[in-house]
Amino acid sequence: MSFEKEKKIIKQIQKAQRNWDYSKTIPKEHIDYLLWVAKNAPSKQHEAYYDVYWTVDREVIKDLYKWTWGRTYGCNANGKPPSVFRNSQVNANMYMAFVCKFPSTKFNSLNDGTKAPNFGPRWENSIVSVGIAMGLVLKSAAELGYYTGCNKSHSTGPDCDYYWERRLGIYDDVKNKTKKLFYGIGIGFAQKNRPRWESDDYELAIGSSNGHNLTFNKEGRDIKEEKYRKVKIVDIRSADEATDPYGNVHKLPDKSMTWTNSDKERNIKITEIK
Repeated sequence: MSFEKEKKIIKQIQKAQRNWDYSKTIPKEHIDYLLWVAKNAPSKQHEAYYDVYWTVDREVIKDLYKWTWGRTYGCNANGKPPSVFRNSQVNANMYMAFVCKFPSTKFNSLNDGTKAPNFGPRWENSIVSVGIAMGLVLKSAAELGYYTGCNKSHSTGPDCDYYWERRLGIYDDVKNKTKKLFYGIGIGFAQKNRPRWESDDYELAIGSSNGHNLTFNKEGRDIKEEKYRKVKIVDIRSADEATDPYGNVHKLPDKSMTWTNSDKERNIKITEIK
């Protein structure tokens, strides 16, 4: 076993890919294998804590990608008015979404012997199970030669109204709090000779630093009561500046880029227990 090869793969999957080559397609056998890995990953008590939704259909991915606002560009903390790009990890050759759920089996119990409720630790088990599955999918995809990008921007953007959940057919379960769409993975081919942090999306939403509870105010929403924030979407190629609904003047970037931390040392301590 080559530890150096394994380390190289781990270092690769630390980095999220944000531009994709759509001239290539992922073979069916690779798709089937990655889905098999996602389904067969270890989970607590071997229970089914999640479902997997996936697609390689370019039109489906483009449609879902419209509702992935969440990559902060500007915010008051760094002296810029708030603005946000879409998360271009989603706009890959293949997308795999993980939906947390409560399994039909219930092996957990309270200390008096009664069955444990679904909420609380059961959600924790689900999230941990999804994390294990995603990690294995990331590694498997890299071993097959693909690049990846994880994200959690689903159903975000102006007047979204649970678009992803409705498209996936889980809206009622989500509203009943028995399912939750948490995370997903973009998988595919990277564009050659281009930094991974550049995106092909030139639209920027100005007026907010994230994608939650946004509106164009076309539906007459009470912004104050519902805590919605108004935004304006601009094409950054159309002008050097733009004014958001709150009167802030934004200096628009030349291209969509993401600041990354993947080359920085993380403060993760490794301590031997004695």
